[in-house]
Order: sequence, then C-alpha cells, then structure tokens
Amino acid sequence: MPPIGISLFRGLQNMQGTAGLERRLRRGVEDGTEHPTRGAERLGRGYAKRPDGALAWIHLKNSEGLEKVLGLVEHFKADHDDLAVLITTTHHDDSPPDGSDFIHQYAPYSASAPVTAFLDHWRPDVLLWMDDKLDVTLLPAVFDRGIPAHWVNAHVPKEVQNQWRWLPGSIKSLVNGFDTILAENETAARELHRFGALKNRVVTSGPLQIQVVPPSCNMTERDAIAASLAARPVWLASGVCEVEEQTLLDTHKHLVRKSHRLLLIIEPREVDRGLELAAELEADGWGVACRSRDDEPTPDVQIFIADQQGESGLWMHLAPITYAGGSMGVGTELNPLQPAALGSVVLFGPKVNGFFESYRRLETAGAATKISDGASLTKAVEHLLSPEEAANMAMAAWDVTTSGAEVSDLLRSKLIDALEQRPR
Repeated sequence: MPPIGISLFRGLQNMQGTAGLERRLRRGVEDGTEHPTRGAERLGRGYAKRPDGALAWIHLKNSEGLEKVLGLVEHFKADHDDLAVLITTTHHDDSPPDGSDFIHQYAPYSASAPVTAFLDHWRPDVLLWMDDKLDVTLLPAVFDRGIPAHWVNAHVPKEVQNQWRWLPGSIKSLVNGFDTILAENETAARELHRFGALKNRVVTSGPLQIQVVPPSCNMTERDAIAASLAARPVWLASGVCEVEEQTLLDTHKHLVRKSHRLLLIIEPREVDRGLELAAELEADGWGVACRSRDDEPTPDVQIFIADQQGESGLWMHLAPITYAGGSMGVGTELNPLQPAALGSVVLFGPKVNGFFESYRRLETAGAATKISDGASLTKAVEHLLSPEEAANMAMAAWDVTTSGAEVSDLLRSKLIDALEQRPR
C-alpha cells in the first residue's frame, strides 16, 4: 500500500474522472498545449499496435532529450534484433519525434484510468525514466506491476526540493521504487540520499551522453580503395545538397593549387544527382570518377562522386576530414558523431537540424570546426591538411565519442537483465 502522501496525490489526480480528463484534453487541443490529432494518447489510448516480443520503454520530458537516446536505441537494437522501443514524451512538441527504430507516443495523464490503459496496451518489459519530474500515478503503477525501472540522469531539481521536504516518507517510497538510480554526479547522489534513496540503489554514473554506433562498411573493400589511393589526402562532403555544390567546388579548386593530389569525395544527398553532377564537372574540366559507373579513384581523378545508397560508412572510414553536407544549404542530415567515432574531423555550417548538441560538444572539445562560407571552409580544410592538426582533432573526437560509454554499457546490461526476467 503506498504511503499516505502518494495516495493523497493520486487521489487528487484521479478526482477528475474520465469526463474531466476529456474536457482537459479538449482545452489543451484548443490552446495548443496538446497535439490536435494525437491528443487522445494522453488518455492512454495507443494508436500504434504493440509489436510482438520484448518492448523497452524510454520516457523523456520532451523531444529535446531525444538526441541523447538515439544512440542508445541503436545499441539496444543492435544487441537485440527483435526488440521494440517505445519513447514517450510529456509535452506536446510542434514536431513530434519520429523514426523507424522506435515508436513515439505522448505519456498518459497522471490519473488512474489513462495510466492503466497505457500500461495494459504497451506491457513494457523495462522502463528508463529520463525526466526530472517523477509522476506520482504512473510510476507507482509501474512498480506495482513489477516492471524493472531505472532512473537515468537522476537529480533533485531545486524547484521541487521544498515540496519533497513536506513528504519525506512518500518521496522515499517513490524514489526507491526504481531498481537503479543513476545519479548525474556526486552532488546529485548526496541529494538523493538525503531524500531517502537507498545507498544500494544509487550509482554515481555521470550523465548519459549522446552515443553513436559507428557506421560499418566492407573493410576488405575499404582497404583495397585505401591502397589504391596510395596515401593521397582526402576530404569528404557527405550528404551534399545542390545549392552548396559550387561552394565546395570553389574551395576544392583553391586547395588543389597547393595540394595537387588532394581528392574530394562528394556524396550527394540524392543519389540520382550523381551522374548528372559527374557530367557537369567533366564539362568544366575536372577529372571525375563516379561510383555508379564503377569508376576507380585513379591518380588523375580530382573528384569522386559517391552516388550509391548506404555507403556513407565506407567513405567516412577513408576520409580524415568530413564536411556536413547541407549545413550551408537546406540543413544537414549528418550525425557528426558518426564520422567523429571513426577519427574524421567534422566541418559544419550553421544549419545542423536536430544534432545541435552533438555539434556543440565536438566543437567545444576542439574536434569540429564551424564554418560560415566558402572562405572559412577553404581555410579550415587547408588547416587540417597538416597531419599533426588533423591527428590532434581526431583524438579530441575520440574522447567525445567514447565519453559516457560506461552509462550506456550499464543500461545495456540492465536491459539484458530485464529481458532475462521476461516471462517466456
């Protein structure tokens, strides 16, 4: 039986009843705080079918935290082919997170009926809670069902500390419902202990950092191409949109005057653009090879068009410098941690779309350089043609992409434990 404080909170939440929650939802849709077509998810109604097999549930406050968990989802899916991942967010976002590797739903209202409907529908096998607000209805229901639950990036927000002091027994019960509490730092761990978190539940793990699974490729082919390049300097423009092609060509024209053997690999965002671009460049006098024509990057080739789908990892393995294509155009689709994890230094323009935090981390660590135009791009590539400079930045990139791996590994281990407990 939950302590009186939690029971009181839950009772107050549940007094609204179904009709009251329906009215709340309608008001939310009208004032823009609830999603106009998916708001009923707040009543616990899941529009998506629950997949067969195991399901891991990750709860975030909003989609701003999504970048931190996408790499973790990749790891989970790589470890368990048949695992489904559900991500819930509490707040309505203008652009709800979406993706082929996970299902998104808005979290249910903190009331008995929506919570019950939600849990009955999804039947999660494990929960990673990544919200600093602890839901006093949803979480006890999770604990009552025996679903393994882990609080990630755990800390006690300053704005709730006074409230928690009024309900020490209730808060202690709520906090200790988690199987593991991964504290952000030593200070957070002390605060959690002060509010009653059991010492054997708290792990001072540090925060979960953005993780990435490095892109793979055929290493035999990679080694063969590397041998044919004979240590030529190479830079890659990955996911290039058409409006920035001329800027890249102007930069490369300047660079080859000083570094005659320099090879530019252009990976067009739209692979259908490859043959057309190759013809245009050849008409302008460039030495061009094109992947879709089975051309080889022979010594006379100045620009190689990598226009085959699904080969980004191959070119990232070969190029020590990667320009985030689209970042000076319509916006990049490149997760910068992918080339960084392979030791490639990242250059990027102002339009980084949903990867702001990753680019910021790399730039702060000295593992990426922000550019604004062709002149700054030329200067940045020229600077990195010095092997010593490129090596220093690549080492910084390695540090960024491996930091926080301990937290990720711990959560992967917790997932394995949860799946082993799953009824067969």
